[in-house]
Amino acid sequence: MNKSYALLLSAILVSGMVHAETRYIPIVYNLSTIFDFNPVNGPVKSLNTIVENDGKVSYEISLKLNEKGCVESLSLNNISNGYKTELKNDGVNLVGKRGETPYSIGLTKDCNLLSQNDNGDENTYTLTDDGMIKDTYYLGQKIAEHFYDKDSNLIRSEFYASGNILSKNEITYSDKNKKPLDYKIINESSYAQGYTATTTCKYNAKLVPELCDLTIQKAGDPQPKPTVMTVHTSVEFY
Repeated sequence: MNKSYALLLSAILVSGMVHAETRYIPIVYNLSTIFDFNPVNGPVKSLNTIVENDGKVSYEISLKLNEKGCVESLSLNNISNGYKTELKNDGVNLVGKRGETPYSIGLTKDCNLLSQNDNGDENTYTLTDDGMIKDTYYLGQKIAEHFYDKDSNLIRSEFYASGNILSKNEITYSDKNKKPLDYKIINESSYAQGYTATTTCKYNAKLVPELCDLTIQKAGDPQPKPTVMTVHTSVEFY
């Protein structure tokens, strides 16, 4: 399977992704679906996320934005998979490397997501009227589609191959306004065991999910031991 597609397939695990009453900066919201971090609404200046798995840090990501809401830099350390991603805004796109190979995020004129190029493997995106990811294409074929409610809260994601649904996620929330990242995902897959992922968070006054507990329970008989992660998020605002 193409590694860019595999990344999209797994991204929803950490990003519950509710739009909430205060609007997210669209590029922050969209990058969270690609790079596995919790989005935060409001005028973000910097965002830092640390993920722990069984008490050990497995993933770190940092974003810096300017006052116009454009991402200036992105730094990711995927400790569990043994690679780093470093991107900087060159005035047009986010460019840099993933590991030792070229990697870039194409941006629109208003600093939103346009494409993702991983050493020649390119995904392109269409957006909703609110600027959130709608469709994802690879080599001209649609490989993913996201569905939202009337308030632009993500409620379903579908992943395709040859026009067929390979996997889908159904997302529900306990309280979209007061607990925007407390959610449950039920995954169904045609090629692997499905899973259920649940997240509960502690929020500050600005609804920053400072500490989240994520539990992923894969299906099976007998059921395997669940995977438990802790996600720490800190944010600086303008």
